[in-house]
Amino acid sequence: MKLIIKALLAVFVVFILLRSCGPFLRGPNPLLGQLAPDFTLLTLSGRSESMNSVRAGQPAILFFWTTWCPHCRSQLAALNGQRADIEGQGIKVILVDVGEDSRKVKAYVDSENISYDSFLDKDGIVSEKYNIIGFPTFFLLSREGRVLSEEHALLPDYKEVLLEPGP
Repeated sequence: MKLIIKALLAVFVVFILLRSCGPFLRGPNPLLGQLAPDFTLLTLSGRSESMNSVRAGQPAILFFWTTWCPHCRSQLAALNGQRADIEGQGIKVILVDVGEDSRKVKAYVDSENISYDSFLDKDGIVSEKYNIIGFPTFFLLSREGRVLSEEHALLPDYKEVLLEPGP
């Protein structure tokens, strides 16, 4: 009986370790180098739009976030503060809030004076397509829409990555 309990406990521990370490064991996102999957969602402003129509052939910072995530909030504030510089470089910022209702997101965006609109991925369908494993997650997209990078903080050299001339 003790052997069975020890075996069950060992299986349980391995299961917990695999669940908690899964993001680190995943390896690189399979989307790297691929065209970013397009999606159509409602935005906070109430429009149904596609990511590619918003991107409009510009390099883009695609930012998956939530209001409950402290690091998301600080990264969003930094993006908001750099808006003029980012847009001046011809880079589009595309926000995707994951799993939250529009009233909660709107209340947060309004209280923090965030000037970007945000897609609302209420059911997490888009975040699944992008293999999101934690928040925040940034994807840097080329003019052509290829995924150049996946990060959990905005790269200090994001402009150089996004504005490099293509092949």
